[in-house]
Amino acid sequence: MKVKYVKFSDERRKEFCIKTIIGTDDNELKVYKKAVFSEGLEHIANIVSNASLLEQYYDNRMCKASLSGDTAEFEYVTGESLEEKYIKACDKGDTDSIQKLLLLHKKLILGKDDNRTEFQISDKFGEIFGEYKSRDNEKALKCCNYDAISSNIIFVKDEPVYIDYEWVFNFPVPLDVVLYHCIQNHYEHHPEMEGVYPLKKALDYLGVVSDMETLERTYRCFYDYVISDGENEGFALMKAICLKNTQCIKDVLHEKIVLQCECDRLQGVIDAKNREMFDEKLKSDMVLTDVRNELDRVVKEAYITQKKLEEELYNIKRTMIWRLYSKVYGIFNRK
Repeated sequence: MKVKYVKFSDERRKEFCIKTIIGTDDNELKVYKKAVFSEGLEHIANIVSNASLLEQYYDNRMCKASLSGDTAEFEYVTGESLEEKYIKACDKGDTDSIQKLLLLHKKLILGKDDNRTEFQISDKFGEIFGEYKSRDNEKALKCCNYDAISSNIIFVKDEPVYIDYEWVFNFPVPLDVVLYHCIQNHYEHHPEMEGVYPLKKALDYLGVVSDMETLERTYRCFYDYVISDGENEGFALMKAICLKNTQCIKDVLHEKIVLQCECDRLQGVIDAKNREMFDEKLKSDMVLTDVRNELDRVVKEAYITQKKLEEELYNIKRTMIWRLYSKVYGIFNRK
């Protein structure tokens, strides 16, 4: 095999670290995905099996894939990506075309009509997407291709093809969560879209009603799930040693997004700690205020009591002096 391109998805936890190779085999271009660590063998096998799973719920074609030992082998699909279609429409300022592409993208994200169900929280959903407060009767996908981003959909003679389906979830995921990820991903890679057709407007047009903060939180939780298991770091150091090919700008931008998500996650932790410290300080201040108020009350009572005692003592002394004076005066009068 003649290697054309190598990329390490090294920002991930061990079971998700993948080495991607594009190379020629018998003069035919192919894509190979290989687990970097033994912990990732199951993930590689799952990627291949995802194709048949998606075919049950989606009409469009999946890039052909097969498993050979510890490596997933994919056909190399050429054509125009949905990402490129968005870019062309954006460059022209053609909002009508952008809207048509958004509707097409939504159709490709949601799949068949019978792929709908009512959302019910599951342990796996919570593990990947974190806490989520659903609406009454919120619609969800039975099975979703969370990887249905614009760069992963290639049109071959006007036929859309999924070229990557690494992240497929076979449990209910709210429609809004999947739509937000796939649409927002394009806006993160192409911020110029915001000036032509803002993300909020795009989501409203597609019927996304969940609040942005909730959807952004699920987006970050997913990347946190992929990147960190709470114990091990990513594979970046190994890539620096092993990767000889120069990364393209797309890869650099992807790493920037991942790092930004990690920064946002850490900022969230910092903010939570700051809020916790503020709450504790507020409680301490309240307790201290109560103590000061109580101390002031005790001091005032002590002062009042002291004055009363001093007054009583003064009256006693005056009475005693008066009685003594009366006695002495009486004695002198009798003489």
